[in-house]
Amino acid sequence: MTFNPIEQKRNQKYTRVELDAFFKGSFAEAQRVKRENPSLYKEYRDAYEAMGIFAPSLIGTPAPNVPYKPPTRTYAPSELTSRGQYSEAEIRTYFNSKASSDEFHSDRNEYERKREAGVSYGLFEPRAIPYIPTKPPEPEFLHRVSDELCAESNLPKGTELPWDAITQLCAQKVQRARDAQELADKKAAADRAAELATLTAKQQAEQAARDRHQADLDRLVELTTPKPSIVPEPIPLATARLVAQEREKAIEVPIGQ
Repeated sequence: MTFNPIEQKRNQKYTRVELDAFFKGSFAEAQRVKRENPSLYKEYRDAYEAMGIFAPSLIGTPAPNVPYKPPTRTYAPSELTSRGQYSEAEIRTYFNSKASSDEFHSDRNEYERKREAGVSYGLFEPRAIPYIPTKPPEPEFLHRVSDELCAESNLPKGTELPWDAITQLCAQKVQRARDAQELADKKAAADRAAELATLTAKQQAEQAARDRHQADLDRLVELTTPKPSIVPEPIPLATARLVAQEREKAIEVPIGQ
């Protein structure tokens, strides 16, 4: 559509003369229209600005007049819990006494809970680095050692020890049994060697022949029907098995009873 300034002026709702008369005429009349009919006043002004008489308003549309409302305070779940446990008066009394200093060293977790309540009441600023509660040590229980293990370990009957100590006793028992077996095997070998040394050459030869014959028979049996080699049970496995047996026999007894 081509630009037609004459037609555009003909189609204007308000003429320049009318708008000049309104804005340059009675100030009271213009203010009354602005107050009672702001949309009509805006229409007049927009038309006047379109004609290039008024520059666009730098103020813009004023913000609505909303009554001031103070910000609503919100509380974290931990603050609500602290407020439910301690009143403001209790917290003020606590931190104005020596009890707060003593509890800081004896029960830091409880101290921090009360301090968090003080933060909620506006008595302190929150910590820059939040406090992480420490876990209380788990209670240690003693276990009654079996009578058999007490006897082998030279302990009084009914001795009560923690599981670490019982595990150590079981390991010692397994090691003693293994050492005794090795000693018995060495003694048997030494006794056989001594017995062979006392035999005559003929007896030694006969014994050697019998040994070779028996070895050949054993080898033949081994070749025809192989027998599995006996491997000693590993010490850690034997210890774990003995610990399991002790656990079935043991009775938990709290420390100090």
